[in-house]
Amino acid sequence: MTHAYRRMPEVHLDDIMLRTLRKEDVNDMYDYGSDPEVTRFLNWGPFTDIKEAKWAIKHVFFKRLRRQLPIGYAIIDVKTSKMIGTIDFHSKMEGRNGAEIGFALHRAYWHQGIMTKAVKAMIPLGFDHLGYDVIIVKHLKANAASQRVIEKNGFLYLGSEPFSLQKKHHRIDDEMMIYHMTKEMYHGHPSRERNL
Repeated sequence: MTHAYRRMPEVHLDDIMLRTLRKEDVNDMYDYGSDPEVTRFLNWGPFTDIKEAKWAIKHVFFKRLRRQLPIGYAIIDVKTSKMIGTIDFHSKMEGRNGAEIGFALHRAYWHQGIMTKAVKAMIPLGFDHLGYDVIIVKHLKANAASQRVIEKNGFLYLGSEPFSLQKKHHRIDDEMMIYHMTKEMYHGHPSRERNL
């Protein structure tokens, strides 16, 4: 029997589509992944050579299958067929049946509601397709855009923890803000209704 994480469905959302990341997405990934603004709050990038994007697809995304996680979705602009970002369940939770969502988006597509729509689509995939009991999502305190995406999708704030990371061109010293949604909240628990 094929495991659910190995056969993630395509998701069509009007102007964008989510489909499993492919090797041939490397040029588009390099395009946005080499932008310091796109990767400013992420624990990777910016890419300085396309070989880094190739390495990420092969050794980060594709190897998730070994950890019983989906490879991850490419976000596709349906008008141009261009990959404009990624959204994925990138890490399993310790001691709980759940995973964490991560995302990145080409700067030309910011402030258009695209990531809010993509995160919304990931919630039923996590609970109904993959059978998770809880989904986690995080953002650095300084990343107000990600905070808006997370809150618009009804995730509940759990707390924060200190975060430090030395990047190629700067150091991040901030707080990591942590949110969650449980299967009960997704299925209409009153606490979810209050936070939509």
